[in-house]
Amino acid sequence: MKIAAVDIIPYRIPNRQVHKIATLTISAVDNVIVRIRTDKGIEGIGECVTEAKWNSNVMEAHAVLLSKYLAPALIGADPLRIRDVWARMDTVVNGQLPAKGAIDIALHDLIGKALGIPVWRFLGGDNTKPVLVEGPGYGIGFMEPEPAVELALKGISDGCKQIEVKCGHPAGPAHDLAVIEAVNRACGPEVTLKIDCTEAYSFKDALKFLPLFAAANVVWVEQPMRRHELLAMSTLRPLVPVNIALEESVGSPADVLRVAAMGAADGIHVKLAMLGGMSKCMDIAKVCDAAGLSVLPGCSTASGIGLAAAHHFAAAIEPARGCHASPLARAVDDIIRNPLPPYPASVKLTDAPGLGVEVDWDKVSKYAA
Repeated sequence: MKIAAVDIIPYRIPNRQVHKIATLTISAVDNVIVRIRTDKGIEGIGECVTEAKWNSNVMEAHAVLLSKYLAPALIGADPLRIRDVWARMDTVVNGQLPAKGAIDIALHDLIGKALGIPVWRFLGGDNTKPVLVEGPGYGIGFMEPEPAVELALKGISDGCKQIEVKCGHPAGPAHDLAVIEAVNRACGPEVTLKIDCTEAYSFKDALKFLPLFAAANVVWVEQPMRRHELLAMSTLRPLVPVNIALEESVGSPADVLRVAAMGAADGIHVKLAMLGGMSKCMDIAKVCDAAGLSVLPGCSTASGIGLAAAHHFAAAIEPARGCHASPLARAVDDIIRNPLPPYPASVKLTDAPGLGVEVDWDKVSKYAA
């Protein structure tokens, strides 16, 4: 079996409302679909997530990178030999893990279909336990306490017990604290909170406010300070009664080793869309396990394709926190048939081959960018 064609399809699905965090404002799901087709009629689907805060590439740049450079390098390759495909990609373009990760996800989907097994089984996982969900959608963005409470209650409406809140509001940490305390009061003690500061806090603010967040049932604080301030985070970590997770600080297994050696975190937020798909993220997860660090699975602002990939990854590891579930929590539509509802409490993976999702190509045409 050989790769015969690679289709690159940019698309844009508007959000119902603008989502603001410390480093960017998102008004739509702007991504690129990767469709790998073989000479045997088997194909795989992946997705390149575009967020300028992380990968510095807009959708148009990813589309050119994939169609002009990476896709031609795959023609004639054996899709079952993923390491060889990665070697081809690395020879053509250095770095660019989001684009290569989309191809990697498509290869895993293709291999699962070729073997007649789900990706989670191919990765060595199981589906006996559902993948828990952290709601709502991709977290509560910048807003006042009252609308934040309204969104949080939607997020737990179907039984979800985990909520994410974005911090680093321009009004300062006191505003973040007011939102978190309001959400905690409304949701009750059974719903635990994670906050994502997205590099926004100084050491002084983190030292002051993280204990206050912990008192409001925050159990994880993600990336409280800038990505390069590992020494400061290693100093902060034993001084605050909450788990520290890093995201922007980590781009490879070597970064995980550095974080572990410095004692700078309790866990790593591992996003397939940003770190190279299944192959690279499984490598990172294995290093985390060896180093005693928890893994928090994620995918960023994906469609049902990228989210399904994240769920299969979560089923192959022992996640310390729930994963996001459905783009419908924020976007007006999805590009797969039978998408997940906006606010599920968990995701039960099936034995369907590959990622187990079917792309709605009419919707892809409708939202093609």
